[in-house]
Amino acid sequence: MNLYKYLFLICLGMLFACEKEIQQPGGGKEPPINEEDERIKERIYYYFNEQSFWTEYIPDRNEEERKAFVKNYTSNTALLNALKGLTPFHSGYSGSIDRFSFLDESNAEGNTSSSYSDGIRMDTNDGYGLYYGWGRLSQTATVVYPVIFFVEGGSPADKEGVKRGAIVYAVNDDEDITVRYNGGMNQTDARRVEAKLESALEASTLKLKLQSVDGEETDYTLNYQTYDINPIVKDTIYKYERNIGYLAYTSFEEVDTRTSTGAKNRQDLEDVFTSFEETNISDLILDLRYNTGGYVEAAEYLAEKLIGSSGDGELMFSYDVNDYLASAPRYRNSFRDVYFSRKNNLELNHVYILVTQSTASAAELLISSLKPYLNVTLIAEGNRTYGKPVGFFPEEITDNVTLWVTSFKTINADGYTDFWDGIIADITGVDDYIFLDFGDPEEDMIAKALDLAGVSATTSSMRASSRMGTSAQRGVKLGIINKPRERNMLKTK
Repeated sequence: MNLYKYLFLICLGMLFACEKEIQQPGGGKEPPINEEDERIKERIYYYFNEQSFWTEYIPDRNEEERKAFVKNYTSNTALLNALKGLTPFHSGYSGSIDRFSFLDESNAEGNTSSSYSDGIRMDTNDGYGLYYGWGRLSQTATVVYPVIFFVEGGSPADKEGVKRGAIVYAVNDDEDITVRYNGGMNQTDARRVEAKLESALEASTLKLKLQSVDGEETDYTLNYQTYDINPIVKDTIYKYERNIGYLAYTSFEEVDTRTSTGAKNRQDLEDVFTSFEETNISDLILDLRYNTGGYVEAAEYLAEKLIGSSGDGELMFSYDVNDYLASAPRYRNSFRDVYFSRKNNLELNHVYILVTQSTASAAELLISSLKPYLNVTLIAEGNRTYGKPVGFFPEEITDNVTLWVTSFKTINADGYTDFWDGIIADITGVDDYIFLDFGDPEEDMIAKALDLAGVSATTSSMRASSRMGTSAQRGVKLGIINKPRERNMLKTK
């Protein structure tokens, strides 16, 4: 064989190899829809292979091979975990990099759970909207109380006026909910109280005796409900030497005006930003400390309410997907580059974003999208956010089973991506002071942002300790009991 023929065959082989990468994984023969367990598993395999960001690690099995493979797994969850286990190892997770894909089987007969540890909520939630942390009321206290660190907007607790910072003195008339403290929390006590709180949060009614931040004791009786989430838990304007806006935004709910919920969420944001524009705020404190994500489109919309004129029309972010999703007519239009279309009249000098390691997914997308164009300072309880530059769209396997495959990654205008271990903060180690409510200028994270904005000579430590008295009397957070469910980065096809 002469050299030219040899090189031709190599090039021809490379051409076909490249062409194979964008063929539909699995040969393009979709398993039929029916309720047989094996058929459902076959479809899970098929769509995971088709849509996974790491599809090159998933073998392209034909129909008979898929059937043989899925018979090795006794449940849909076991199969999905095996597929996730085929993706590359990530040292930060001490396991496979795809720890995110999940199944929603909550509508399946006899099944009220999800293979994803916290399930998924979109636009609504169930329960009371209460989240507790452990609080030691002073540095010399020998007992620890549950303290409410978050009340979700729109929830029964929110509607009855329960606020962050309230100390829990009794649950369902049971006052035996304290934990002994002697150089550390008594773990036997802690497990006992946590079990009581968990059980109480699942009951149809809940009675609470609370002491508010202002020292007022109040009894509440709440009813377990399904409720529409209001992601705006607080907005205000601090009128110092300059006007500084504040917005606590806890999840990215839909803003599509074709639905009543989406229209309301969008109008609520419009109202907030109208007040910001009318008072000509120079800076914004955006509180995302418990924002675990939500809809990509909602993150885009909030970004467009923040961007200045210099960023209008510029690239917000781009998508990275596997070759098939990038080329298949069914998908490719969903993953076009996204550009800013400014929806405000603000020219913000600075945006201070408050984060914790619960700040994730669509919240991180917003942060990374703004960084190339605005002066953004991240103020963190620890030193980073959660770390999830990837997202999902739903694939209905049956009427009762929906698969969410980690299918796309986002990249900002500077090429920043792959923050698997979180976005590193600019200001670290600032106390998430759960004893004060959202928007309170004396709360540590907010006070730090105000100090950085230069609107007051009073230091954050002086502000944050003023209501609790001396530093010896200052409350201490000792951990979280329950936390908001992760919302992910969700996209419609």
